[in-house]
Amino acid sequence: MIKVMLVDDESLEREGLELMLSNNRSGFEVVAQAQNGKQAVELARDKKPDLIFMDIKMPQLDGLQAIEQILAIEPNVKCIMVSAFDMFDYARQAMKFGIKEYLLKPSKVSEVLEAFDRMVAEIEEERRQGSEVLELNQRVERVGSFIEMELIVSLMLDHVHEFEREDWQKWLDLDQKQGFVVVFSFDSEKLHPNRQEKSRWYKVLKQTMDQEGVSALVGPLTGFQVPSFILLTDEDGAGEKLRQNIAGAIIHQVQKQLEGCRLLAGIGSIVSDVQHFSQSYEEAIYALELVYHHERAAYMVYSSHLRKQRKELVPYEVEKKLMHAVKTGDSQQGLQLFDTYFQLIQQASHSKIELIKKATENFFTVLARAMNELGFDDDVQMSFEQLETARQIKERAKTHLLVIIERLGEWRTTGVDRLLLQAKEYIDGHYHKAVTLEEAAERVGLSSYYLSKLFKEHFQLTFIEYVTHTRMTKAKDLLLDGKTPLKEIALTIGYKDPNYFSRVFKKETGMSPREYRGKYQGHGKS
Repeated sequence: MIKVMLVDDESLEREGLELMLSNNRSGFEVVAQAQNGKQAVELARDKKPDLIFMDIKMPQLDGLQAIEQILAIEPNVKCIMVSAFDMFDYARQAMKFGIKEYLLKPSKVSEVLEAFDRMVAEIEEERRQGSEVLELNQRVERVGSFIEMELIVSLMLDHVHEFEREDWQKWLDLDQKQGFVVVFSFDSEKLHPNRQEKSRWYKVLKQTMDQEGVSALVGPLTGFQVPSFILLTDEDGAGEKLRQNIAGAIIHQVQKQLEGCRLLAGIGSIVSDVQHFSQSYEEAIYALELVYHHERAAYMVYSSHLRKQRKELVPYEVEKKLMHAVKTGDSQQGLQLFDTYFQLIQQASHSKIELIKKATENFFTVLARAMNELGFDDDVQMSFEQLETARQIKERAKTHLLVIIERLGEWRTTGVDRLLLQAKEYIDGHYHKAVTLEEAAERVGLSSYYLSKLFKEHFQLTFIEYVTHTRMTKAKDLLLDGKTPLKEIALTIGYKDPNYFSRVFKKETGMSPREYRGKYQGHGKS
């Protein structure tokens, strides 16, 4: 529908023009009539017409002055100027405003309709183009969200992409580099919130971050958690108070829009670059686990003191051994370790059922990410909301864990997945040597080209990147014992040159080996 406004100081002229259009054209509506330029400006602001028939000679404010003011507030409006005088100066002024149609009174019906048709065609074409641009922008926005989530997921799993950092920064328009991770968690009163409810929570969170002016990369809602990387400028500073204020403001605004659901958050430390996301992410997870144990706390900021509290709740070594048993398919050891792990959860939770549920669900969330890192894509997460006792939770969890171990065992022994896993296990056992792609390929019976291609397709890592990642993981463990010299660590993980090892380590973690040891020694693995 085209909205039309008629402006003329003669009412008969307005009525005649409306009758002429009504008798010969459809798909339009006369939304306003004005008898002078001043009234036309006011009505244009209120009615927002698409097309104006504007008489030039009028009292108070002439047509050219009126259209100049109208275009200042409604720049896309079209106009057909009407005059009883064939005055070149008026026509020239009208052209300055982009007005293409100029009618002389009295006009023939055919002239009026032809001018009207040309303007309508122009309006409809602009609408079509505007719709296409809007649709394209929406598509670009959706693609941007997918890229954003893909980056966050890959950083959570510490994957290395074929894309360079500059590519991510260009695609996502990342002017800021430093930032910190906040893992948000929705704590619902409902036993089984449906997908629609979860989708609404997620939208409210993202919209609130936009409204608060928070520049962030937001990951997907996994279970009840949403990982996000809050981007900071150099002017923002780097204090704990800043992180508290940002997270606190988001939680406060989101909470006002949710019923029967609390928003909690764990906050990691500030890192110098988004590529070091995984460090801040792990810290945020530690902080979030402790939030679950404090009924009144909505968020906590990571500190070495918090890490110590978390280690007291669930010793790191037990969790590490349990993860290893699951990954290697050792069901007997895995179930025994889970008994120990669950007992520690109960003690730390003071036997409070809701806290036990949260801690156990969090274990399966962490396990899901560990399985994804192996290349095992099955959904292993679990909800215990409907259960009422610790015994029920434990038995359900053990049953689910056994199923995961069995499914993982089947996955290990089938087709390409089996060969890839064998190749990764070969690297895990030989990273301290000059392990090569050719050796690994020969070991599993594939060509080096095909093995390299499969690595890239299945793990989003090149062969060399995985070897480097494995070596750096081992280096972190050795650095934390505080005893092994750096030169010996370099040799142990396959580097003859300690200086080269230090450069690679800093590129991977953002810190030199000495800085890493100084920051994390005595606090467990980062």
